[in-house]
Amino acid sequence: MNFLLGGILGKSFLVQSTKTLLIVFFILFSLDFLLQIISEIEDINNNYNFFSAINYLALIIVGRFCEILALCCVVSSILTFGLLSDSGELTAARVLGKSLFSIMIDILKPIIFFLLLSLFLLEFVTPTLEKKAFFLKYGDTTISQEIKWVAKSDSFAKFKIEEDSIKDVTFYRYDQEKNPKEIIVSEKAVVSDKGWKFINPKEIKNNLFLETYVWENGPKYGFKQKLGKKEMSLSQIYKVLEEAGPEREKNMISYEFWKKLFEPVSAISIIIFALAISFRYFGFNKNFERILFGVLAAYGFDLFLKVFGNIAIINGFSPGLAIVFPSLLLFVIGLNMLRNQ
Repeated sequence: MNFLLGGILGKSFLVQSTKTLLIVFFILFSLDFLLQIISEIEDINNNYNFFSAINYLALIIVGRFCEILALCCVVSSILTFGLLSDSGELTAARVLGKSLFSIMIDILKPIIFFLLLSLFLLEFVTPTLEKKAFFLKYGDTTISQEIKWVAKSDSFAKFKIEEDSIKDVTFYRYDQEKNPKEIIVSEKAVVSDKGWKFINPKEIKNNLFLETYVWENGPKYGFKQKLGKKEMSLSQIYKVLEEAGPEREKNMISYEFWKKLFEPVSAISIIIFALAISFRYFGFNKNFERILFGVLAAYGFDLFLKVFGNIAIINGFSPGLAIVFPSLLLFVIGLNMLRNQ
């Protein structure tokens, strides 16, 4: 317990950090929720009434919590650090022998807890709630039959999704010269661990009805998902990533997977870097400047990851590396700056 609290001073810093985080989160979440209410009121129509909008907001509230938490953590940690510095508690703690690094750890403890909590919620809670919210708002207006395409290796298929069933399938397989080798049409397909089994298949090139046909490499996950990659859980994205076909599509899915997985590390990296800059270059009673720098650093780093990630997707190198390397580099730079102070 003493390790978790860090003694009397550590407990004081932890409590201050937690209080500041909750206050900052309440303010930012209230503003975000107000904007969501205004947005939903504008969407009210005959099929989507006021009570449906309230229900929709209740379903997405956990997702919005996870969405804005990283920014709240950055702002609250910088604000906590500034308040401790302005009140003299930071100086007193250092005089008593507490290192700047250990003070930073005490400030980060509740932040790390909430970031890990958000990762848990994104994996096990939000996908189900987001799916319910989607069908509540768009269920009556979505087209019952949706045409989709999937590709895998030298094959791809066009089909319709109707009530979670795969129908009206047209399957193409190409040879090494990219010429059509097989064209199979089927009224329905059943997906299993063995692949896609076509019901009443017909080979178009030779005009032959086949007894059976199985696309062994057909994807098993992701093609029937209504949610976007951002709303899916990490395990769902990973399954889709394993089944992804073209390299570009695989890189796009990989980018979303690593960005979501590494979000807590990226947030902590920004916090450490911003705290190091704040301690070195901002004096007393400069909380506004500290917060402004932290917000700009958070948005700037997020923009950098998006640009770097898209460069990785376009040029064919690992999007995971484009996420992991800048986050770890920023973490190391901030850590070295703090240790040298």
